[in-house]
Amino acid sequence: MTSPGRMMRGLIICGVTLAVGAAFIVLNFDAMFSLPPPVARLAATAPPPPPPAAAGVTTITILAGAATQGNPDYDPDDAQVPIGNKVVWVNADTAPHTATSGTGPEDASSGSLFDTSIINGGDKSAEIELKDVKVGDVIPYYCFVHPYMVSQLTIVEAGAAGSTNQSPIEAAITIPPGASIQGNKPYDPAEFEIKKGNTFLVINTDTAPHTVTSGTGSDDPNSGTAFDTGIMMEGDRIEVSTVNLNVGDYDYYCVVHPYMKGKFKVTE
Repeated sequence: MTSPGRMMRGLIICGVTLAVGAAFIVLNFDAMFSLPPPVARLAATAPPPPPPAAAGVTTITILAGAATQGNPDYDPDDAQVPIGNKVVWVNADTAPHTATSGTGPEDASSGSLFDTSIINGGDKSAEIELKDVKVGDVIPYYCFVHPYMVSQLTIVEAGAAGSTNQSPIEAAITIPPGASIQGNKPYDPAEFEIKKGNTFLVINTDTAPHTVTSGTGSDDPNSGTAFDTGIMMEGDRIEVSTVNLNVGDYDYYCVVHPYMKGKFKVTE
């Protein structure tokens, strides 16, 4: 057992220690609060970089009548292709065509970057991947069958331009020059098939305004309920999606010139 004397000495030592500590705190109170101890800061976590833009498909149409020298040929004539996009050419003409890189058959590097090979009327090319290109590149190309048909691609930043199609363009309808004159060809082609979910492109190359409107004519009570391009002026291009269409046959006509008619079939 601890003797009373030893216990007293212990209490005295504890009291002195507490008194010294209290005196130190009182004397240094202001300094302690003006210079607080350093606090460790957690570095802010940088947000992850945004995912790269998804590559898509840029569609170029070979217009009806393009085989005739002097007629409009590729549309758009200077396609803006986001880097990483693939390119598809849709032949809305009746003649066969190609899209071949280069300035013409005499170009020593003709076809070295891409060549669709022959695209027959109503067909489209395979998806062409542009390799070893960079933003700012301008790539000339031409039709091997009709070398006077020339155009170019311009490579732009991803997502800056071009068409990144959620539903691929499968067909193109051209409204040919003179279509407004009754008895002339109204649409080219006037009849076609398309897979449900895909898109068809309508291009007005006539000088008159036109439409592509679902229905058999202006007296059809369901006119325009399935699709309607609205008024298209010369040079206008409208994409029509079949995502919301049922499988089956669809009539269409021009509201401005009701004698202009056509039809297409939506397939599975």
